[in-house]
Amino acid sequence: MKTKIIGILVCMLLIAAVVLPAAGTINEKETRKNKFIENQTRMEFVPGEFVVKLKKDTTFSRPLLTTLNEKHQVYSIEKVCPNAEETILDNIYLLQVPIGSDILSLVQEYALCPDVVYAEPNGIGYPCSIPNDANFSSQWHLHNTGQVFCSWNGTNCSGTPDADIDAPEAWDIETGSPDVVIAIIDSGIDYMHPDLAANIWNNTDEIPGNGIDDDHNGYIDDIRGWDFYYNDSNVTDGHGHGTWCAGIAGAVGDNGIWGAGVAWNCKIMPVRIANESWWTDVSYAAKGIRYAADNGADIMSMSFGFYSFNIVKDAINYAYSKGVFLCAAAGNSNNEFHWYPAYYDNVTAVAGTNENDGRVTPDDWPGGWGSCYGSHVDIAAPANIISSTTPTYHVYWNDYQMYPNFDWTSGTSAACPQVAGVAALLLSKEPLLTPDQVKALLCGNVDPYNSTEYIGTGRLNAQKALAALQVYEGAKIKGGLGVSLVITNNGTANLINITWQLQVKGGILGLINKTVNGTVDIKAGESKTMSTGMFFGLGGINISARVSVIEKTATGTQLLIFSMVKK
Repeated sequence: MKTKIIGILVCMLLIAAVVLPAAGTINEKETRKNKFIENQTRMEFVPGEFVVKLKKDTTFSRPLLTTLNEKHQVYSIEKVCPNAEETILDNIYLLQVPIGSDILSLVQEYALCPDVVYAEPNGIGYPCSIPNDANFSSQWHLHNTGQVFCSWNGTNCSGTPDADIDAPEAWDIETGSPDVVIAIIDSGIDYMHPDLAANIWNNTDEIPGNGIDDDHNGYIDDIRGWDFYYNDSNVTDGHGHGTWCAGIAGAVGDNGIWGAGVAWNCKIMPVRIANESWWTDVSYAAKGIRYAADNGADIMSMSFGFYSFNIVKDAINYAYSKGVFLCAAAGNSNNEFHWYPAYYDNVTAVAGTNENDGRVTPDDWPGGWGSCYGSHVDIAAPANIISSTTPTYHVYWNDYQMYPNFDWTSGTSAACPQVAGVAALLLSKEPLLTPDQVKALLCGNVDPYNSTEYIGTGRLNAQKALAALQVYEGAKIKGGLGVSLVITNNGTANLINITWQLQVKGGILGLINKTVNGTVDIKAGESKTMSTGMFFGLGGINISARVSVIEKTATGTQLLIFSMVKK
């Protein structure tokens, strides 16, 4: 048994004024970055750095901007997202000034400039996990039978049967496709870990080791992803948090070693934005999100948080516009605080439950921490004592009594990659789902939780989400008087409040135009029929049938009151 040592890394970014040292060297700044921040009640941003977004077709050569830059001794201007022309991420810059500068006053001046869209500090983020002591244990979040899964300081831990995400039942339907890519935006990944190596994303358009940007994406030799903190292609995890999250989402399953991820066969894209003590800022986060979106990520798992910064919001909206499903940890501050990116509209916010399906509270996590809650949360998933992969070599977490290879810790950081993993299973089954459709399937097919505070529509259930995707719809003739929609629930779970729509358009001069819709409950293994009712017309028609998140179209010929549909 290990001595319990807790290093609390709460999902907090704090942005009030801080006492900064007098102007110092770049080395002093880097030292401060790498220092483990023990006082989590202090508001933080990078000293000597801030972010500015200019209006379209505006440059820093404008007189007002030149005056501001000279006044505040700006010595470096770097475009955060090069080659982002005609996108929401264009014209965003990271500016550097002497470290002793009053950043909060400075950004207010820039924000008032008519050439500026927004100006803000380069905020610091923290991971949403709580590193602590652990023994090897079973993964109750995947399959909870009420078993003893951990012995912690002499106390046996067990839970309520079925207070889990029903992973084994889901794996009967889908275990994941290598065509689906989950980006882990974090501290890097031990990509040689025996339980992760086979699932690590490979940039096949890049030739390794030749020092050339073969795929012209702006990054040289990024065969496994990119490290935005050190600005190189080495995505190795120096902290431990990223490897732990990666294993929860997509460790190789059924291979006889360590544990299983939610999606056994999907690819994991390492995108490193944090250093060895899990220090990051909003510019690194925005770059990482943009990189993942541009390089084929289908899903992004973001187990970190800031206050609201426009640069991160822009990056989120950019990724969403490219069809990426985004999920983020709701945070561990045990209140209704709105951590970002979880609170953004296009992100699924994930709270945490314990092994008894209750909200994780300070009774579960010593130190006063617990899962965030409130109306902004979309869904909950297990987050207490979650076992997963850890780096095979020494990292920062090992200094806090975390074992190499495989160990457990807690936090909404664990809940987020479970949602990402189930999203990957859904996209493996139906690759054409949109981000909104994935979210609807996840949040609409859940189990109840026990909490007086709201932590989403329910606790994640992988089997129910996949079962809902097995609904089959088709159009058929019914007596020549109308078009019918037959919905069959081929899954093993009853489905409630399925929305459906049946539409007929066309005919000569487009005179046929009829739409009917509604909701229906269908038990497992049963079918129900919905109809347009009688309609009249002549000529070719288009029949569109929509059931919840699946749309298919059949075309055919309508002659008077006789309907004939050819698929």
